[in-house]
This record gives sequence, structure tokens and C-alpha cells, in this order.
Amino acid sequence: MDGCSKKPLDESILIERDKLMYEPNSDEPYSGEVFTNYSTGEKEYQGRYENGLLIEYSYINKNGSVKEPVNRETLIDSSGLLYEASRRKPYTGDVFELNKDGGRKYSGLIKGGRQDKLWTYLHSNGQKEKEGTFIDGKEDGQWTFWHNNGQKKKVGNYKNGKSDGKWTYWYDNGREIIPIMPELVTIKGGTFRMGSNRGDLHEKPAHTVTVSDFNMSKTEVTFEQYDTFCDATVRERPDDEGSRRDRSVNVTWHDAVAFCEWMSQQTGKKVRLPTEAEWEYAARGGNKSQGYTYSGSNNLDAVGWYYDNSSYEPPRPVGQKQPNELGLYDMSGNVWEWCSDWYDKNYYRRSPQADPKGPDSGTYRILRGGGKYSLDDVCRSANRWYSLDSRNQNVGFRCAQDIK
Repeated sequence: MDGCSKKPLDESILIERDKLMYEPNSDEPYSGEVFTNYSTGEKEYQGRYENGLLIEYSYINKNGSVKEPVNRETLIDSSGLLYEASRRKPYTGDVFELNKDGGRKYSGLIKGGRQDKLWTYLHSNGQKEKEGTFIDGKEDGQWTFWHNNGQKKKVGNYKNGKSDGKWTYWYDNGREIIPIMPELVTIKGGTFRMGSNRGDLHEKPAHTVTVSDFNMSKTEVTFEQYDTFCDATVRERPDDEGSRRDRSVNVTWHDAVAFCEWMSQQTGKKVRLPTEAEWEYAARGGNKSQGYTYSGSNNLDAVGWYYDNSSYEPPRPVGQKQPNELGLYDMSGNVWEWCSDWYDKNYYRRSPQADPKGPDSGTYRILRGGGKYSLDDVCRSANRWYSLDSRNQNVGFRCAQDIK
């Protein structure tokens, strides 16, 4: 290896800080050669760092010859570690695997039986599919993915095997996919009476609940916003029932949660579905509530699309009716909205007062607000409903976000 004049170091003495390697008591990322030895003293590995990053390496047999890569399919997986058939010690060295047509599928390093350092995966046409680093068998560091035409697909970081921070996405024509974050309204927390003693049994008893400050999206999530998520994460776009853009999206509970998790990555703040208590507090107008039956009015036609004014129409574009006291649109009618909670018809009898999050388990998920097929009584802010995790044109969602 060329370009290093200092004496090679035993790699085990280097210290990792922010994914760069340093000599002990040094503030400068390490540049130079490194090695490790077999327990019997022969050199096992040699490599070279530049500015704290490993840029080349090789593994060496005890006889001094360079260890050639082996086909990973020849190794034995035992309790999550890879071994050569003839050895008890976990395998260390470069590996590869081939496609059925003989082309390279991937290549990388196994260290102590686990994936380590740089790995490269290829599409069947030979173009790179993805490339990034492992540490002790888990993705860690920057990863780049490509479409099979060579255009970048996404770039981001993993930490300890999990996606970490914001990712950048591209279509296969090179155009960047720009996330469209729903517009948020900050809702000051407070105490209110949740439920209704005049409603259905599962709305009883009316009880005192306190919620903390949170943000909530001004409108239901639209197809335009949701499509960017689908494109970036390679999901099928949901049926638009004839028109996209400003219409509220038509998704399952798990789809809605996945969208919120993706938005959390893009914004660096926790985005989620609202709890049932947050939803009702916001629908009632929060600390600005005027005590209306529906969200923003006692006249449902002024604030919502429901059976009498739109039952034969597709869900309407969001934000066409007047907002409620907090500036939120369509909380009554248009489409039902998923909440994070499980449904339990008796939950109100034992609900905690402060920031209730619903039962720990259940069969159904909470829906709120009513939809375009709903009668006026169903669109009351206190009304509760529930559903299996299914998709139809009368169900959508809006986002909430922690402020802290």
C-alpha cells in the first residue's frame, strides 16, 4: 500500500468518534496504515485510512498469501454467525454471491462472522443497486440506493440497523422527490369534557380530560402530499376515485402510520396520528371552544360535507367549508379520520385524565369525524366509531406532531 510514511498501527488501538477513526489523544482523524495479527502472531489484515476513513484493506492467510473472496453460499450460518465448513472460528474475509445468470449479486466483508464495512449490491443488469457500510452485522453509516438505470434513488443514514435522520429521494429520471408536509396548527393544551352523556353508550360517561400542547395538520392529508411518500418508498398509490391533488387520501391505519413515520424522518420531529382525546379536543375548538355540536358550528352545512350535501359526490377537496375555532378544516364530515388509539366501548369508564392514549390492545382502531355518507348526528365532535384496518374512499387521516 502506497502513500503512508508513518509506521503502521495495530487497528485495535484506534478510537471511533462520529464515524471517523482517531489515534488515542489525537484531535486529527487518522491517516496511515493499519494491521491486525492472528493470535499466533502472523499478520491477518492490513489496510489504509485517510482522514479517519478506511479506503482500502485486505485479509491475509497465515502463509502470507492474500485471502481470496469466497462465495457466501459456501459458508454455514450458525446462531447468526457465518463459519467456513472446516473451521470453528467465525469467518473473516471478503465474500460475494452470484445471480442465477452468473453475474455478481453483491460483495462485501464478513468480520467475526458478521457483515462489516463496505457492501455493494447490484441490479441484475450490473448497475449498482445499493451501497453502504455495516458495523457488527447492522447497517451503520451512509447508504446510497440506485434505480436500475443508474440514477440515484435515495441517500441517507442508518444507525445500529435503523434509518436515522432525513433521507433524500429521486425519481428514475433524476428529479428529486420533495416531501410536502401538511400545514400545521399549534394547539395549546387544556382541560375539557370528553364524550357525551346524551350520545351512544360508548360516548359515556362524559369525563374530564387534559391534553398537552401539540400540533395538528390544518386539513386532512391529501393525495398530493401522500403521493410523494408513495413514490419515495416505492408504494402503490391509492385509488383516487377519479380526482387527485386536494382530495383527502384513502388509506389504511397502517398506511397512515407509515406516512407519519416517514414525515418524522424528513422533518426531524415526531409526526404521528392524533390520539382520540387530542382529536376531540381539537374538534371542539380547544381552549377557544364555543361549545358547538359540530366542529366549528351548530350548523353542519357551514363546516362539513355530509349526507345531505354530498352523499352522491366523491370526497370534496379539503378546506372548502369554514374552519373551526382553531383554524382546522373538515373535522366534521368529508372523510372519517384515523386516530392512534385502539377501540374499547368501555374505555371512557377507566380512561386516565391526563393525555389518555387508549387501550393497550384491541381489534379495531378509532375513527372520528364522520364522512360524506354520514347523517348529521354522526358528525358530532363527541361521536366515536371504529373499524378494522381497511381502506375505502370514506376514510382518511390528518397528522399530529409533538411540540417538544
